[in-house]
Amino acid sequence: MVTLVDVMRLRRLALSLIMAVGTASASQHSCKWSYKSLHWDLSPLIHQPSAIQDYQISRGAWMFDMNVCANTNTIPAVCQGPDRRPAPGYQTLVKDGERACYVMGNVNTGVWSLLDENKPEDGVKLTYSAGTKCDGRTGRSMEYHFICDPQVDGPGEPVTVAGECRFMIIWQTKFACPTYPAYSPLLAVWGLVLLGVYLVGGFVYNVCGRGEPISIGAVPHSEAIMALFLLCRECVPGPKGTSAQETTRLNPTADV
Repeated sequence: MVTLVDVMRLRRLALSLIMAVGTASASQHSCKWSYKSLHWDLSPLIHQPSAIQDYQISRGAWMFDMNVCANTNTIPAVCQGPDRRPAPGYQTLVKDGERACYVMGNVNTGVWSLLDENKPEDGVKLTYSAGTKCDGRTGRSMEYHFICDPQVDGPGEPVTVAGECRFMIIWQTKFACPTYPAYSPLLAVWGLVLLGVYLVGGFVYNVCGRGEPISIGAVPHSEAIMALFLLCRECVPGPKGTSAQETTRLNPTADV
C-alpha cells in the first residue's frame, strides 16, 4: 500500500531528476552549425565530463581554462568560493600572493558566425559573452576562431589567446572545414524506377483499357517526351564532316 511518505519521496526524486536534466542541458549546447548548404560539426572538440583536464593556454602569468560548446569540466581552484559559477572559460592569476579569477563568458550566449562571409570555407567563429565585467560596463567575452586546416590530425587545440576584455582564441582544426549535404544515388535510381513504372503502366492502360493502338502515342505524355528528345538532339552537336556540302565534296556521286 502506497503511503503519503512514499508519495513525497517519489515527488522529491522526480524534482531532483528534473533539476539534474535542466542543469545538464544548460551546461552545453549543440556544436553543429549550418550556413546555406554548408555544414559544420565541431562536436569532437568538446572535452566531455570524463576528461580530467580542460583546454589550457598560458600567457605570461595568466592562465586560461576553456571548453568548446560546454562549460569547463573543472572550476579552477582560485575560482572556488561561494560566488563560483560554471563557465566555458576562465582567466586566472596566481602569482606572488596575487590571486584573480574572471569568467570569460556564459555558455548560454553562444553565437555562431563565419570568419569571412566572402570565404565561408575558411572557418567559423563561436562567441560567448556576459562574462565578468572588465571596466565596470563591458563584460568579458571569448571568441573562438576555428580555422579550417585539413592537415591537422585530430581535433587540434587552441594555440593563441589575444585581447584583454574581448578574448580571441585561435584554433586550427580540420573540423572547421565545411561539409556539403550528401545526396544518395539511390534517390535518383528510385526516381527512374518510378518514372518507368508510370510510363509502362500508362502504356498498358491506354492499350488494354482504352483500346489505343500499340504505338509510341500510347505512352503517357508521348508528345512532350518526343519534343524533349528532339530538343536534346538539336542541342548536341553532330560529328564533324556530316553536312550536305561536305558529303558532296567527299562523295560527288552522293545525292544532295
